[in-house]
Amino acid sequence: MKLRPGLLRQWTNAPQVSRLAWRGCQLLISVSLILWLLSKVDSATISTIAGFPPAVLAISLVVFATSQVFGALRLWVLLRGQETSFPPLDVMRLTFIGFFTNNFLPSTVGGDVYRAAALTRGGHDLNLAVLTLVADRLLSLVVVVLMTAAALPSTNFWELRPSVTTISAASLAIWIVPALAVVGILGVLASRSPSFRPVVTRMGQKMAAATARALRLAGLPRVLALAVLFSVLSSAASILAQFIIAQAIGMRVDVIQLTAVIGLVTLAALMPVSINGIGLQEAGLVALFQLLGVAHEPAIAFAAFSRALILGTSLIGGLLLMFSGRPSTSQTHLPKP
Repeated sequence: MKLRPGLLRQWTNAPQVSRLAWRGCQLLISVSLILWLLSKVDSATISTIAGFPPAVLAISLVVFATSQVFGALRLWVLLRGQETSFPPLDVMRLTFIGFFTNNFLPSTVGGDVYRAAALTRGGHDLNLAVLTLVADRLLSLVVVVLMTAAALPSTNFWELRPSVTTISAASLAIWIVPALAVVGILGVLASRSPSFRPVVTRMGQKMAAATARALRLAGLPRVLALAVLFSVLSSAASILAQFIIAQAIGMRVDVIQLTAVIGLVTLAALMPVSINGIGLQEAGLVALFQLLGVAHEPAIAFAAFSRALILGTSLIGGLLLMFSGRPSTSQTHLPKP
């Protein structure tokens, strides 16, 4: 059987094939980074993880879960300030379920899609719901960037230790560079697709509309102040939970240094080069902690427990999704008088 060139181009340009290839590359990077971490695990690392007090882990999980509560309150304030009425408990439920879908579906925006659909089923305008969710994300991102920038001067990342940096960078490059090369090749091929430019244009229009809606918050100082406050509290709860773990492991880092590390890793995990940041987050934590002089055993243990906090909080959303029915349609879009 002879394969025609036109048919081959049709298959290779199909959106399903492109998405599958991209997911394959993300999986490759995640697996490569996890294997890199596993290659550094020794008996001391296993002993650190096995000897961790369960009560401390439970406390950290509760504190970490409150970050989602504050995130839900931030979204509720934004919705309430932009002509919508939605019960705060329902927003919290949607936030936890969204966190679950973000971490158990191969996408970092699956939770936003679920929340937008739920708000729309509740009678809210779709464009308003989507743009408010994007504004919510932008506000959270701005707070993370500012907190990270404020914490960075207290670290010694600018005085890189040559020995640690060279070893960590070289061993990490062996695993990740080939995967990134594949991603780059696929990106070049995708940019030549006829559908590439329209997609970029639509994304730019949506981001512009979301930015405009976010700027409208400047005219609502009380709403903006409350949203910023809840965003700071959300980030602080996440950092506090991980600081409790760092202290229990015996890591010699202070809260400010931990804020810088977590902020940098959080921003790096936003890049869609791995499955939900899996592997990228853990490798980033280990590499940055080594730059701060932390041994790899507690650094790897910390990365494992940090992922455990994410998965544990995600399971709360999974349980809520399992035992919740279809959102009520009694809620309606209520314009401001």
